[in-house]
Amino acid sequence: MTVSSEAAAPGGAEPAPLISVVVPVYGTEVYLPQCLDSILAQTHANLEVLCVDDCSPGNAAEIIRDYADRDARVRLISHAENQGLGSARNTGIRAARGALIGFVDSDDWLEPEMYARLLELMERAQADIVQCSAARMSEGRNIGSYPVSGGTRTRYTIHSMFGEGPTFVGAAWNKLYKTSLFLDNDIFYPDILFEDVATTPRLVHCAKRIASLPESYLNYRYRDDSIVNDISIARVEKRIDGLFSAMIILAGYFAARRAYSLEFVLNFRRYLMPQLERNIRIAQEVEDRGEALERCLRAIEVHLMGSDPGVRYFFPDQVKVMQGFRNRTRPG
Repeated sequence: MTVSSEAAAPGGAEPAPLISVVVPVYGTEVYLPQCLDSILAQTHANLEVLCVDDCSPGNAAEIIRDYADRDARVRLISHAENQGLGSARNTGIRAARGALIGFVDSDDWLEPEMYARLLELMERAQADIVQCSAARMSEGRNIGSYPVSGGTRTRYTIHSMFGEGPTFVGAAWNKLYKTSLFLDNDIFYPDILFEDVATTPRLVHCAKRIASLPESYLNYRYRDDSIVNDISIARVEKRIDGLFSAMIILAGYFAARRAYSLEFVLNFRRYLMPQLERNIRIAQEVEDRGEALERCLRAIEVHLMGSDPGVRYFFPDQVKVMQGFRNRTRPG
C-alpha cells in the first residue's frame, strides 16, 4: 500500500487525511511485531508509520526493515546514538508528512478502529487534539484502565488536566494531534523522564478545542522491567529529577506567557505530591532502607530547596513542604 497526503475516498467524499504514527523503538523487539501489526491493521488505512530506532540493541531494525519491505507505509529512521524517548518522538515529528500525528510506544498495541474513531471525532468537533481511554494490560490480562471523560471542550483548560476525576490522560499515546500544534508552536519533547508531563500541558494550552472518547482503543502494556516500573534507587533518583525537570519546564513556559493560574498550580501539586511520595515508598522497600530513603529525600531536597524560580512557581511554601516529607519519614 502506498502513502498519500490525502487518500482518495469513494463516492466523491472528502479524501482521507494522512496520519503520521511515530513509534520510538528501544529494546522492545519481542513486542514490536504485535505493535506494528495493530497499526497497519487500522481501519483508517492512510497512515505512515515512522519507526525511530533509537540505537536499540538486538534485531529491532531488521524487524522494521522486513515490515517496510512488505508495506510501503512503514519507514525506518535510525539514530546514530541513543538519545532517549523524547528525542525519538521529536525525530518523528520533524519527519512527519501527515497533517495529523499520533504516538505509539513500541510495546503497546491498538484496537483496529482507534484512529478512525479519533479522526471522526476530531472532524466532528473541529478539535486540535482528541483522545481516548486506554486499557492496562499485563500478560494478556486487563488489570485496569487510564480513563478519560467523553465530550468536547473549547479552550480545554490546563487546569483540568491534573484535577480530580477521569477527565484527561497526560500521556502522548492515547491521542491524535494536528501536527501543526507542535511545529507552529515550537513544542517538542524534552530528554527527561516524564517527558509527557512537560509537554502535554503546553500542547493543551495552544489547542483551541479538545475532544474525548470514553472508550478504550489503546492497550498499554504494563511491564515490570519498563523504565516507569524500575524500583532501583538509581531509577528513583532519576524519576525525581524528571518530575522536577518537567515542573521547571512548565513553569518557564507559562510564566513567559503570563498564563499563571492558581487552579493549575494547585492541581499540578496534587498530581506531583503522590508521585514523589510513591518514590519515597519505593525507597523504603529496598534492601538498604535507611541509605535508600536518605538518597531519595536528598534528591527531592536538592530540587525543592534550590533557587530555580520554576520550583517556587509551584512551591512558594517549599520549606514547609520539605519539612513535611522529613517528618512523615521519621521512624517511630
